[in-house]
Amino acid sequence: MRFSLTTMTKKGVKAGMAGALLALMAACSSTGPTRPSGPVIARPDEPLPDQDTIYEEGGLFEEAERYDRRNFMRPPHMDGEDPVRVGLLLPFSSDNEAARRIAAAMFDAAQLAVFDAGEKNYLLIPKDTRGDAEGAAAAARSALADGAEIILGPLFSESVDAAAVVTRAASTPMIAFSSDLKAAGDGVFLLSFPPELEISRVTEYAMNQEMVRFGVLAPMTNYGDRVSGAFAEEVFARGGVIVHEERYVQEPDEMLAPAKRLAQYSKEIIPLEMRHGYEGDRTKPITENASAEAGYTQGYQAVLMPEQGTLLRALAPLLPYYNVDINRVKILGVSSWNNPRLTREPALRGGWFAAPDPTITASFEKHYEDAFGANPPRLASLAYDATLLSARLAANGRRRDRFSEDAIADPNGYFGADGLFRLNADGTVERGLAILEIQPGGIQVIDPAPRSFSPGY
Repeated sequence: MRFSLTTMTKKGVKAGMAGALLALMAACSSTGPTRPSGPVIARPDEPLPDQDTIYEEGGLFEEAERYDRRNFMRPPHMDGEDPVRVGLLLPFSSDNEAARRIAAAMFDAAQLAVFDAGEKNYLLIPKDTRGDAEGAAAAARSALADGAEIILGPLFSESVDAAAVVTRAASTPMIAFSSDLKAAGDGVFLLSFPPELEISRVTEYAMNQEMVRFGVLAPMTNYGDRVSGAFAEEVFARGGVIVHEERYVQEPDEMLAPAKRLAQYSKEIIPLEMRHGYEGDRTKPITENASAEAGYTQGYQAVLMPEQGTLLRALAPLLPYYNVDINRVKILGVSSWNNPRLTREPALRGGWFAAPDPTITASFEKHYEDAFGANPPRLASLAYDATLLSARLAANGRRRDRFSEDAIADPNGYFGADGLFRLNADGTVERGLAILEIQPGGIQVIDPAPRSFSPGY
């Protein structure tokens, strides 16, 4: 199954959304309900009610049949019909202002997808997680009590863990937006941007360019651990070697010593006494076996530097400062490098990283901007794709199997706001990513993203 973006005017989107929301609210208070012309979106929750009087603690929803279908959300205009109810869990009232802004943008993107899909029996039911685990669990219970057949969200890993306890007990699938792989599986699918996918793509590309020796300069954080571990696995699996790795505390002064130590490994690291043979005989050439037995290797051809923003602009110049020839050593990065400001940093010139193809993401960004008059944050596309995917599945399947694992984990994948992706049976995601290069004139695509998961595309 594949879907793509459609074109919609800003005026048309806003008018359609406002009309559906107003129609739903009017229908709830009118004695003569009328049917809106488009799909329906329920209003986001007010602060969540106390669910303890309704559901017992522990052992929640051991069977899906425990839900009372008579209490499922059904707008008056849908009387006599059986709408497809989809829960959307987001931190609308989080204590964190940035999280609230992202939640609002993701809700806007979800609304956009609903109207792009145009499924009149599709009912999107937003629920507020408050940005914490307790709120996420309560939001999941509330959405299921309203009849949700599938849950989209939550956003944060701890919220996903809490909501998953509820959805798994109810045998209800969830497409969450966290990149924490520990939560995947057993009915939980992660539609996100896991760094392991970026690392795999850029490593594969670098090694296809005949690079086999690598250095690593990564932050001393959980993210740094994750990226460094993924990079080591990818390099070793493809027959390469990590020449040297350094980690640093994310403070400018703390970066100096690790960068200097890593710089020393940019050349051939072989002791003087072994450069000309054994036992001081400088007439005998060194052999490959001699250097290998001594535990030394040649210098690296590329360095992974998974940093971003201001810290990246402080870190990158340290390598040439400590005499690393950046015309010979390639710098590898992550998708957060897709920042026009980095084109002004000479040390990053020619650097490679993997990210969604900007020629594809530009279509969604314009679509969103036309509708809402603002640029979408990166995560908005996840809500759009998850909502559009659920709408397409709702249209193509019967109640019993429309949101089954087989239906969600279609091996052919989907084509969404960020390009090609597919959800696997184990809950993980695969994405078709492009390779981009930083140049003074801009960030250029040097290896396009695939358009199909079939070999050769």
